[in-house]
Amino acid sequence: MSDDLIKEVEEEQRLLRLRSIALRVGGVFAVLLVLAGIAGGVWGWQQHRLHTAQAAASDRYFEAMQLLGDLNSPPSTASDARQKAEGIFSDLAQSAPQGVRSYAAMYLAELKEQDHDHQAALALWQKVADDAASDESLRMMAQYRVLNARMTTAPREELRRGYQALVQTGGNWAPLAKEGLAVLDLRDDAKPEERAEARRLLLEVQASPDSTDDLRQRAGMLLQTLGEAG
Repeated sequence: MSDDLIKEVEEEQRLLRLRSIALRVGGVFAVLLVLAGIAGGVWGWQQHRLHTAQAAASDRYFEAMQLLGDLNSPPSTASDARQKAEGIFSDLAQSAPQGVRSYAAMYLAELKEQDHDHQAALALWQKVADDAASDESLRMMAQYRVLNARMTTAPREELRRGYQALVQTGGNWAPLAKEGLAVLDLRDDAKPEERAEARRLLLEVQASPDSTDDLRQRAGMLLQTLGEAG
């Protein structure tokens, strides 16, 4: 009888220990579930805020586009509309959520370039090119515009590295960047081997399925210049 009693006591103690462990573990799980619920709620709230901000920014972006698209307005009204559109793009380029921000900066840069404010346009293109969160295609476009804008001011080797990086990305950027490299090799002080390299690049541009008709035409005109130069 004593052995049976000892076994019953031991079994009871074992059950109490398991119950205690279960309660502790259950408490931990409960805390984790609460934290997960809080985190999920914060994430959902942040996503809602982001989507709301993106929708509002998109509406303002298209408002600016509509202001610029009304070609039938009187000159005075068109000038006011352009000023207002530039103001909207400027605000979006500074404070809009990513995506809309980069597109607004690129459009504003084009407007600045049309206004002959080359430094402002260059700064905007550079901002997009340096923004790792920007869409990759926009970053490459911005980098291409930066290289073209600095063609007569930046060191030749720096420009060459930039164009070569775009060539390596492939696709539509490769022939455009090859055109840039060819132009570098066609400067007045270019050596014969540089002119030969320019000819090779321009022939590749003409043959590339990724080249546009305009790009092929420009390449053909440069090749004619090379032919006339001997």
